Amino acid sequence: MSEQTNPQSAIERELNRLGENLGNLCRAMWESEERKSIEREITANLERLNARINELVEKIRADRTAANFKQSLKEAWETAHGPQILNEVQAGIADTLRKLNEELAKRVQPAQEVRPDEAAARQTADGEPVGAGSTKPE
Repeated sequence: MSEQTNPQSAIERELNRLGENLGNLCRAMWESEERKSIEREITANLERLNARINELVEKIRADRTAANFKQSLKEAWETAHGPQILNEVQAGIADTLRKLNEELAKRVQPAQEVRPDEAAARQTADGEPVGAGSTKPE
């Protein structure tokens, strides 16, 4: 009869039992093979996701590196082929070719025979005929 006289203690007892039962249920669920299997599956999927994200990041880095390299190469190409450098290179080539032609002309000129009628027509810078001092006796 004490249960009827003290309804509050009956509620407390039932709440305590409910708490114990819920605790036991949660413990049993946590320790179950089904929960462990789900945990392994989630862990494996998270690891695969992490690997894919890392691959994507590396691909983006590689693409960015390639893009930066291409841009640097393009800038270097444009700089090397820019109007100022191109003009300097052309002037240098023209000057080198001129000097080469002058040297070749100097080496070829003494080897050529000068005809007498051409000797009068050809003169050096000081007005002397070309080959005048080096005529061969016949």
